[in-house]
Amino acid sequence: MNKIKTMKRLSVFIVATCITASLSYSQIGNINFLEGGIADGAKLFEAYLAPWANAFGASLNGGWYNTAKPHKLGGFDVTFTVSTTFVPLGAKTFDLSEIDFENLTLQTGSDTEAPTIAGENKDGPSLEYILSNPTYGDITIASFKTPPGSNWGAIPLPMIKAGLGLPLGTDVTVRFVPKINIKDYSLSLWGIGGKHSITQYFPGEKLMPFDLSLQGGYTKIEISVPVELKPDASTSHFQDYDINSDFEDQEVNMEVTAYSINLLISKKLPIVTFYGGVGYSKTQTVITVAGNYAIPTFDATYSIQAPYTLLSPGPVYIDASVYQVPTIDIKNHSGLRLNAGIRFTLGVLTIHGDYTKANYSVITGGLGISFR
Repeated sequence: MNKIKTMKRLSVFIVATCITASLSYSQIGNINFLEGGIADGAKLFEAYLAPWANAFGASLNGGWYNTAKPHKLGGFDVTFTVSTTFVPLGAKTFDLSEIDFENLTLQTGSDTEAPTIAGENKDGPSLEYILSNPTYGDITIASFKTPPGSNWGAIPLPMIKAGLGLPLGTDVTVRFVPKINIKDYSLSLWGIGGKHSITQYFPGEKLMPFDLSLQGGYTKIEISVPVELKPDASTSHFQDYDINSDFEDQEVNMEVTAYSINLLISKKLPIVTFYGGVGYSKTQTVITVAGNYAIPTFDATYSIQAPYTLLSPGPVYIDASVYQVPTIDIKNHSGLRLNAGIRFTLGVLTIHGDYTKANYSVITGGLGISFR
């Protein structure tokens, strides 16, 4: 019973850390930038969220190994790791002038540099959606500042992995966190990896002063976050939608996948093992914005509020302006990675730490038990 309670607490810790470090500091819940149009909103969302998506992927590729030597047949380990990825300085802002908007324009005098989700916790430049009408002139459909950053440029990702020794100098490693809900957030994770000894193919392998292996791993994490973008009830003219119910199920679902393949080397000494690796990693993020979203538009039929008095026309919400957001693919991040670390073995207890040099660098620390 105590073990079950401990695992539950650890699972909650994992989920809470991921959500706290990677979601609760963000402004994902406020997606008013969709008011500039679905296409422009998707472009803005992609540029804003990309650094954390890439950082998540880099963290997922960390923590797979702490030695190049596979387990013997039947050997196993259970290890708790935390991989923390650091967002590079250049990814903490993005240039709005480089985005090909359809409707949105920068407000006169506004800067072009906006914070990404990993940037400073301050509002970005002002954007406007202005529609020119031959009868009423320029009509401001929407006006807003780009969302502030989180001031959070380090993304920690705790994880539990288990490894098992197989025949032929091979072991397999699995990661798994079942879908867990905390308030309105949810998270699930799974991954599988393997390691195969190259040393065994060299003549006199037992005389070699180090171990060489090929290692690869694949991990997927899925996160759901509630969001809200409700139409203005005072300017809504819906026939096919109920303003009180048809805009309730709004959420952002983020699916991050990551894989890497590495050539590992390690040298075991009494108590301490030095290890390192060189490899290639790749990440991909798919974002689904679920639910109905009413986008402000202009319609003269609804902008004239009284039969004899022409009020200043403005944006309205009508059936034709209700959309579902298409899937957003964050640009894949890939590249070489160099890794070096050290592991201490105290009986069956292992303590390790390593550093991965890449565009998104990662520091990993871990504690486990190992029966080799």
